Amino acid sequence: MSRKQFVTYLLIILTLVMIVDIRYVRSDNHLFEGFITESIEELIEMEGAVFQNNFDSDSIKAEKDGTLNLGAEFLAENEELSSFYLKNDFGSIDLRGTDNQEITIDYTLKVHAEDTEAAEEFIKDLEVIYNLEGEEIQIALNKSQTATPDLINVVEIDYQISVPRELKAELSNKYGSLNVAELESELEASNRYGSTDIDKINGPAVVSLDYGEAEISNLGSSLDLETAYTENTVRNIAGEFQLESAYGFNRLENIESDLIIDSRYGGAEISRAKDVEVNSRYTGFSFEDISGKITADIEYGDLRLRNISDLDLELRYADCTIERLRDYELYNYDLRVEYGNIEADLGGVNYDNQEELSYQGAEAEYEILIRSEYGDIEIR
Repeated sequence: MSRKQFVTYLLIILTLVMIVDIRYVRSDNHLFEGFITESIEELIEMEGAVFQNNFDSDSIKAEKDGTLNLGAEFLAENEELSSFYLKNDFGSIDLRGTDNQEITIDYTLKVHAEDTEAAEEFIKDLEVIYNLEGEEIQIALNKSQTATPDLINVVEIDYQISVPRELKAELSNKYGSLNVAELESELEASNRYGSTDIDKINGPAVVSLDYGEAEISNLGSSLDLETAYTENTVRNIAGEFQLESAYGFNRLENIESDLIIDSRYGGAEISRAKDVEVNSRYTGFSFEDISGKITADIEYGDLRLRNISDLDLELRYADCTIERLRDYELYNYDLRVEYGNIEADLGGVNYDNQEELSYQGAEAEYEILIRSEYGDIEIR
């Protein structure tokens, strides 16, 4: 089965399962969460295997190490430099910011080929070089990584890089890991078919990921994260966080500023956040310890909330469960459902089989406003 066929069938199955799950299976069974996670993992493994199966260690016919060092004198002569750019089609990138005023690039070249003699001849002239383009330094192989001679399949490059931490980094990687840490300036990064680890970035970060797993933590500014078919763990984000996710699962923790989520097919667990804005379809959510307001437009996807403040929710085909309120008298409630049911336990008074529920808390500081169609609301 081709990848295109697999993805098409997966989309059809996900849609059918999600519809059944919303109307038939209760959220605490996690049917959809389990299904989407397993499906994502299978797709990630299949995509990642494309490179490993065709270009494994047995296909490496020649290998060599190299170093490119651009010291303090070079940076002094090119003081206008503010950006570092690297695109790597096959291999890995490990970049770290340091206090040293130099750029050091250690690299390993691996030539995947049909013939050892051809690979050894080809690798002789290969080296990593730089090019200056305005305020940007661009790093590349001195020969194309794709337009290779007969018998040569591909050149894989593993980079170990250190740069001055105030230098902006623009990194694009494919079929390998991407690790970035200790930068004071901006980061633009993308990775496909590999793991990603981003840590301690104080400038704004824009990140695009496909087919893999990622950990992003300790960002001192904003994060704009676009992902597809990925499992992400994101924690300790100081600035505004915008997440666009498709067919993925996201664990978000300790978001200190606004969190904006646009999600299609998947799941998310959010804990310790402030104001949250959600627009989603076919996504299951869990929120816990939210100090600000949650504003959401959700269609198809169960919603569980624990220890929350203000709510303003528009729900369709989505069951909502609210647990562990700080004190039920701290809230004003305005709940309305069509083709659903409201169940609530407010201070020992049980409300059941309700289509509308209004209640004014004696010490109200927060508002719980929910409009729901084809879904149940439960407060316990």
